[in-house]
Amino acid sequence: MGGCILAARGIECPAGAAQGVGFCRMGKKYALFLGCTTPIKVPQYELAARWIARRLGLELVDLDDMACCGSNQINLDLKAGLLMAAMNLAVAENHGLEMVALCNGCTGALAEAREQIINNEGLKDWINRKLSPLGLICQGKYPVRHLSRVLYEDIGPGRLKKMLRRDLSGFKTAPHYGCHYLKPKAVYGGFDEPENPKTLHQLIAATGVSAIDYETLLLCCGGKTLPNSQEVAFSLAGLKLENLRDKRVDFITLQCNTCYIMYGLNQNNIAQKLGLPPYDLPVLLYPQLLGLALGADPVADLGLHLNTPSPLRLLERFY
Repeated sequence: MGGCILAARGIECPAGAAQGVGFCRMGKKYALFLGCTTPIKVPQYELAARWIARRLGLELVDLDDMACCGSNQINLDLKAGLLMAAMNLAVAENHGLEMVALCNGCTGALAEAREQIINNEGLKDWINRKLSPLGLICQGKYPVRHLSRVLYEDIGPGRLKKMLRRDLSGFKTAPHYGCHYLKPKAVYGGFDEPENPKTLHQLIAATGVSAIDYETLLLCCGGKTLPNSQEVAFSLAGLKLENLRDKRVDFITLQCNTCYIMYGLNQNNIAQKLGLPPYDLPVLLYPQLLGLALGADPVADLGLHLNTPSPLRLLERFY
């Protein structure tokens, strides 16, 4: 099978494709796991992710039978949560596809469930008995990866640099990895070092933007604590926002819908709750940043008008 994924769909191939700079290569297919939160609260994350995937020749396949990742159910009943995760893994396996997720929490829940299934025959047997009425079997055949990891491993920062269409070199950003992007380390096969991560820095650098190091780089956003304690969650997020107040960064770059909700949507709430001056620090999801660098329309393709606080003022440098 040959040809170009984009051309086959009637999408114009970007200039340079024929010269082998990486556009429109026959990319691998991935089962896209959207999760519960992104489509409802952070639709711009999905919009931008789909745009960069098309641009890079990666095919994200929507599977109708996907359900919740099971992360919340695990808090109530471990086996029930694992069963939900296993059902999603089995659906992807049934289609012969590796799963790619946008949410750090979903990635972690699915990857940890797979690790338990492939290392515990008793658990695997129990899960498959439960799944059998659905005609599904979960063997844990394929890894689960975050979209950022797919970009890092299957495209690579070096290739991304060759694809840039917009100069973002004047910007400085604070990267935020999120807890479940790299932890637990064993589940992710040593992809990056959780206590000294570099992969998101490198992906940001590939766009031309400068990524800083800062004291609270590894701090949790507090999002998973929010349903139990707003005070604790806002205090955690506030520590990072206060740390960045005087760093003179243009925006935060992150890669998780929950982290976006905390540092973006809740920015004003956090400042008010903690009795602090407002922050007004824009927050970009990495696919939005990459999409900007690749020449996407900031609103139609990336949904930047949906971000809070608004990053649109940053675009004045281009017009």
